[in-house]
Amino acid sequence: MEIELVHTTTSDDIVLSGAYFEAKQLVQNPKVDAIIFFHGDGGNFYGNLLLELGELFSSAGVSFLAANRRGHDVIARGAPNGALKGYAFESVSESPIDYEAWLNFVRAKNHRRIILAGHSGGAVRATYAQATVHFPDVVGVVSVSPGEYNHKEVVETHGEQFVMTYREAERAIQRGKPAELFQPRIPWGSMWSAEAFVDCFNPDNRYSVSAHAMNTEVPTLYVFGGNEVEIGGPEELPVCGLAMRTIRSLAYPHVDVRVVSGANHGYVNCGTHLMQQIKDFIDNL
Repeated sequence: MEIELVHTTTSDDIVLSGAYFEAKQLVQNPKVDAIIFFHGDGGNFYGNLLLELGELFSSAGVSFLAANRRGHDVIARGAPNGALKGYAFESVSESPIDYEAWLNFVRAKNHRRIILAGHSGGAVRATYAQATVHFPDVVGVVSVSPGEYNHKEVVETHGEQFVMTYREAERAIQRGKPAELFQPRIPWGSMWSAEAFVDCFNPDNRYSVSAHAMNTEVPTLYVFGGNEVEIGGPEELPVCGLAMRTIRSLAYPHVDVRVVSGANHGYVNCGTHLMQQIKDFIDNL
């Protein structure tokens, strides 16, 4: 496995790290020549899934960047002399800044047909970033196992436990403590600051993946693991199943929804099958 460890700096002075897998073979007139792939919430660029995908795509003739977003790990350093970052303090609204920094990096590598991609929370950010900015040189979006950030639906799914945590986070902000940390373990196991939790699940549904899917303006693929969307199954992740069913029902003409049978949220032992679904999407652009 040949990897170049790389770095970029965002316009607001946050240094992000990544792993660049240069294509191992030359493809004439490629439909896609690079993929920028963000990790999931609390993860980082060197997670097993991203490294596996990097090796698979580079072998298939597509350069691949496994990239940190500012929400890497749970708590991380932000800008010099600035506030802490990491997932606990990250907002989806910041994701276009992170993608822009990495787009500048891959453009410097002479890539001009680029896919924005991500897994889990990174998948939500791939959709949001392209839908709100419409980056040039981006020819597609690949969103792997996003959750649906719809306040009403999350309340209906998780009930009073979610409501109590949300209200507690609101009270912390009102007390002047937006950085107070919470670990409610719903809708998934993670840690949020009060400000980040209220921002993420705000009743205005500002980060609803199904709503932003309408506005990407490029071919967009959503992939889900069969196990994570199985209602009542032992590996079910309800917000992912909600995202899949909602996006399918909306039937946007530029959107494709696929399921990798037998895969859980992390695609353990299913990375090759995930790659094949994405490669088929690319081949049909």
